[in-house]
Amino acid sequence: MVGLVATRKWGVAEVQDREIKLGATLAHLIDSRGYSRNRRPILDAVGVSAAALSQYTRDQARPSLQKLLALAEFFGVTLDYLVYGEPMGAIPDHGPLARYVNHALGEIQTKASRHSAQVVRLGRLIADQIDATARQLGSVAGEGLVLDDEVYRLERYCVSADIMPLNLAFNVISMDDGDAAPGQFLQVVAENLQKGCTYRFLLTGAEEEQRDVVGRFRVLLGAHNVSDHVNQNCAFRWTDQPVLAGAALYRLDLESLKQDEPLLYEQFSAYLDDDGQLGYLVRPNNESNFDMLMSSARVEPARQAFEALWATAGRL
Repeated sequence: MVGLVATRKWGVAEVQDREIKLGATLAHLIDSRGYSRNRRPILDAVGVSAAALSQYTRDQARPSLQKLLALAEFFGVTLDYLVYGEPMGAIPDHGPLARYVNHALGEIQTKASRHSAQVVRLGRLIADQIDATARQLGSVAGEGLVLDDEVYRLERYCVSADIMPLNLAFNVISMDDGDAAPGQFLQVVAENLQKGCTYRFLLTGAEEEQRDVVGRFRVLLGAHNVSDHVNQNCAFRWTDQPVLAGAALYRLDLESLKQDEPLLYEQFSAYLDDDGQLGYLVRPNNESNFDMLMSSARVEPARQAFEALWATAGRL
């Protein structure tokens, strides 16, 4: 008997003749495995009659695919061997591959552990650099200086702020065409007003000019939906007393500052009094990047001077 099996080579279908040797192979397996006198185990395992099995061995009948699989399983051979009589190939040994995979996985785990250790080590080095930088900044603050960015961060924790600026340029930028743009500190003032912080701005210089700038300041704050807060918590006054330098006096929420910005708190703690007050003098020039901190003992006298000026100043 001859079977036709379709194969494909170089993209062209070809037909390869393969002789079917089911009968001869099955008879050989029965004889070589010792079932020539007693075929009952085969019949029970495959579910066929003795006559049908004899017909299979004489190539007088073809078993179904299910019976073929059952016969191959019973004798422990492949379908190719059972049908075509081809010798069984050796069962591949996957042991070396498994050992290689295990070895590769072990190397990956080792590299991952090394990588994790490097990440931890780098994190520790970065943390050390941050601490060193913080100490350097602390030494700068130890000279009594404070940067605009640090003032901005500190002001975020204000409960109250009394400010006597040389002008309102940090909050309002006046344009030549009469319009105004938000200054560097307008955002933090608006946010603080929403949280209930109180502001008092004591202005000097030309009264009408300051009145015009205050009007623009109020408009810009109103754009942040804090109009009611401005009326309640933000006051402006003008004094005709001569003032040599601007100043700011903050009363801070120390607990929130410690929790949110511990390094910033540590940097300026020496300049805070027992009531959480911090004061600084505004630089009288545009070239410097620093304002001058007041010692903690000078903050309260400075506040008393501010209160005296505020009491005699006119409303804007």
